Amino acid sequence: MSPSACILIHYHEISLKGDNRGWFEKVFKQNVRKQIKPLPFSSVETNAARVFIFGMDASRWDEYAIELKKVMGLMNAHLMHQVEPEMDAMKSTAAELIATKEFETFRVSTKRQYKNFPFTSQEVNREIGAHLQPLCNKRVKLKGADVDVVIELVKGKAYIGVDKIRGYGGLPVGTGERAVSLISSGIDSPVSSFEMIKRGVSLSYVHFHSAPATSRQSIKNVERLLKVIAGYQIRCDLYNIPLLAIQEKIMETAPSKFWVILFRRAMMRMAEQIADQIDAAALITGENVGQVASQTLSNMRATADAVERPILRPLAGLNKEDIINRAREIGTYEISIEPYEDCCSFFVPIHPETRANLEEVRGIEASIDMTGLYETAMENIEKSTIEGK
Repeated sequence: MSPSACILIHYHEISLKGDNRGWFEKVFKQNVRKQIKPLPFSSVETNAARVFIFGMDASRWDEYAIELKKVMGLMNAHLMHQVEPEMDAMKSTAAELIATKEFETFRVSTKRQYKNFPFTSQEVNREIGAHLQPLCNKRVKLKGADVDVVIELVKGKAYIGVDKIRGYGGLPVGTGERAVSLISSGIDSPVSSFEMIKRGVSLSYVHFHSAPATSRQSIKNVERLLKVIAGYQIRCDLYNIPLLAIQEKIMETAPSKFWVILFRRAMMRMAEQIADQIDAAALITGENVGQVASQTLSNMRATADAVERPILRPLAGLNKEDIINRAREIGTYEISIEPYEDCCSFFVPIHPETRANLEEVRGIEASIDMTGLYETAMENIEKSTIEGK
């Protein structure tokens, strides 16, 4: 373990905060500590709008990189080596670092927060680059170089590194308010949840199932999905709610083309009850305009009418390919494409309504006797807490 090794983190939107930036930094550092808890480190500190991880093991950089990429609010992180701010020491360290890499092109990128250093950033770039070029005999390339030798001069110290990861940016988990995400084991809702986590929102999750008419596979798949999502959120509360009795009552009474809309109105109502219990400000869905019959604008309006809270739809305007690419990137896709029986798709009629009339939907719903059904469903919730892997 090199005593000079550390990790230097640049955060994302925290830098735009004003007087409360310190609080955002505090939460961000807490999240970093939690994420790298299984790995060695001595401290996580803020210095000149940068976050440093000291006392880390440079030989395990790949493990730190995996965990840090999951920290929301992180723009990038560098494995750095701390040296005295002297040109000879910086040249020597830079030469040692690039000697371990295979590359065809390189560049030097310097940031100088430490203004007492006698050279400008551009002068450092030229000096270090001129020293490295004959040693490696490789070409300098200012855009898209294979290796970027990053130098940061911060408060009397020089930090030099060539290993870097990019994060997802956004805001730290826990800096926003709470919301309830309606999650299935499909592709969209886990991605939708991820996009809200990236905005600092603390999510609790509601999953509706139709057991025993359908298998409990969707519940198992959702638990596996949340194990992945909890890697970004740290921990997730899940509420599994039985929907079958309500669905059966709707199917007994309502025209089949309205089934899915009425199912979704029922789900929104129960999700809002969970939101009431935990003081969550909004509901989150994975709806995408026009993707399926229930997700036309008219049908979304009919669904949203059932509740008072705002329903946020982070994926509303995305192409399916964009959503799939994100699902692959965050690690949920392979679980989401496994076979399962969804509580709504299992009962989809041949000709569902695509442009629901709100007053007609309200009238049909009012004619259905739901006495005791919502209460029974809420009494039979199965709650669990899932920790990140």
